[in-house]
Amino acid sequence: MNRLLITMLFILTMNVQSFAQQMIPKQKGFEISYSVFPNSPEKQNYVLAVGMISYSKNGKYVFGRAEYSRKYFEYKDYDIPIDTFLLNAGYSFYLIGDSMRNVNLNFGLGALAGYEVVNRNKPLIYDGSLLNTTESFVYGVSGKLSLESYLTEHIVFVVDGQLRFLQNSQLGTLHSLIGVGLRYNF
Repeated sequence: MNRLLITMLFILTMNVQSFAQQMIPKQKGFEISYSVFPNSPEKQNYVLAVGMISYSKNGKYVFGRAEYSRKYFEYKDYDIPIDTFLLNAGYSFYLIGDSMRNVNLNFGLGALAGYEVVNRNKPLIYDGSLLNTTESFVYGVSGKLSLESYLTEHIVFVVDGQLRFLQNSQLGTLHSLIGVGLRYNF
């Protein structure tokens, strides 16, 4: 269902023509995004993010985001919730786009730092098992490939894929995400 939704929105945005000045240096934008972990179990595993961007020359931009993610770790018949709070800051490089820059492909690199809470900070599981760690500081790097399409002069639809390397995470060190978002440039 998610793939169908992303495909439909991508097809709709490919036909939109916007003739405003776009990606002007020092132009700012506010972004909201929703991402999912691919191949996650039936429980809803997601990432919600809000952030700001600031364009520089040639369509490149600096970004900063605050993120909250919820992922479940399957243990016997019990799902252990893992909540992560992250700050993600980095730089995105313009790769390619159409001549009017209505549709663009960007590659971003970012630094991650945050906090992870396992099982709502409760060390005891229902069957009497004890968790070794219920909270930890996490840090790492991320790479992001995003397809950005202008819907109007100010609104940008974003589809992205991310690969993250997080140290001290209870979920492992590599995480991948697929997401969609909206950005309002002002």
